[in-house]
Amino acid sequence: MDQLLQKKTVMRLRKALLLMAMVIVLFCLAGCQVKKEEKVGKGREKNGESVGKTEDHAGTETEGVKKTGGHEGTETGNNGSSDSDGTLKLAVVCVEVGGPQKSWIEVLVDEYNESHPDVPITIVPYGDAKLMEVDKNMAQLSVAVAGDDPPDLILLQNITSRLDPLVSQGYVEDLTPFAERSKIVHLEDYYQKVLDCGRKEGVLAVIPKTFAISTLVTSKNVFDGNGGWTYSQMLDCCNAHEESPLLPGSSPEMLLFEILRESVDAFVDEDQNKCHFDSEEYKSFLEYVGTYCTWSSRQYEYIDPDEEGSALREGKILAKYEAIFWLSELKNIRRDFGDTANFVGFPSKYGTPVHRITMSGDQSFAMTSTSDKKEEAWKFIEWYLYKEDEYDKLELCADRKRMEERVGIALAGRENVNDGEPAMTEEDRETLEILLEHLEPLSDDDIPLYRIAYAEARTYFSGDKSLDEVIDVIQKRATLYLQEK
Repeated sequence: MDQLLQKKTVMRLRKALLLMAMVIVLFCLAGCQVKKEEKVGKGREKNGESVGKTEDHAGTETEGVKKTGGHEGTETGNNGSSDSDGTLKLAVVCVEVGGPQKSWIEVLVDEYNESHPDVPITIVPYGDAKLMEVDKNMAQLSVAVAGDDPPDLILLQNITSRLDPLVSQGYVEDLTPFAERSKIVHLEDYYQKVLDCGRKEGVLAVIPKTFAISTLVTSKNVFDGNGGWTYSQMLDCCNAHEESPLLPGSSPEMLLFEILRESVDAFVDEDQNKCHFDSEEYKSFLEYVGTYCTWSSRQYEYIDPDEEGSALREGKILAKYEAIFWLSELKNIRRDFGDTANFVGFPSKYGTPVHRITMSGDQSFAMTSTSDKKEEAWKFIEWYLYKEDEYDKLELCADRKRMEERVGIALAGRENVNDGEPAMTEEDRETLEILLEHLEPLSDDDIPLYRIAYAEARTYFSGDKSLDEVIDVIQKRATLYLQEK
């Protein structure tokens, strides 16, 4: 029972972290512009210097943060220096550290330091986890990475979508050469589309350890199409069930976030560098989303979250957004939908199934190109990628061979959930294979285009602009972005 409770707690924590990262992406602009300095890629001539009482990265006075497990704690301050020349500095942004109860990253660092005493890791915090001033703290991190005493590693928790500017400026090391020399990491064993999520501008900035699959699931009683669906097919389904909401408990903003964000490429021709937000299909979608506004005449029956399963089976809710982190979640989804589960995915241009990859930022690390301890930093990344925890055994793994091992464990019932049942069935395994076959990462253009569409759509939802006015502005702004990128 304690083990089951622990697993469920970890699952809820992971989902909460993903939701928090999504909200940050939704409301903030990515990246901070920092002038690229000449020293990029050149290595530094001196190691970190010892510092005493300094100001931390949020501008408040502190005595330093002690983070080395099994050894004397090294103190870090404003410039990330430490009192040990052989210390690796791990930058974290808006992550709570130094509190009465250790966070997961502190526990992880303690474990690493106990087994690697020669080059221990010190956590260097940027910003307050409670304030979540991510843009401000990312700017501070950018300055530090370009400075005289940069961090060696960066935890991507809270900042997965904000790594691009650092990559563009050359401050993130390509991990490909390190992996090619490794006797442990074999990139050819990874799901390549999952691995591509860690590539930025040709640089393998991150090697994902785990990932999640985001998708839409419907009941076959609602949509029994073979494979995926287009926006038009999805809207036809909505119009045929006018009394039922598309997604449970959604606002217009959440509908855009959970559908358009994942499928904005349905309105883009990348080969021709054109977009089609002025199409009747997109106009009809935005008009439908607008019916979810509180002043709309369309009123949906309130459905208790505990009754969602039966509501989904009966078509009282048309679809559900699912983020699948654990193998056992496929079984939970089938429990909601019964035998009617249809993993239709997000709407696409031609109706082919599209399931999105979500890289777990709280389990990803990047190496700075300005670090003078790259081999030591790689040793930590390598150690972490293949460190196996008890609760990891049901997570979706980016390494194909390890994923197959985990599926075998789940099918054999060695990792059970609920009433002693195996975590997976053969039907779940077949579903997973289909989902993996149709995995697609978001392109670099997708999020900026979505932000344009989202920002302008809100003026339609508020009544400040007409539908035609908003469509015109979205099309013009999106076209300009594609022309200038």
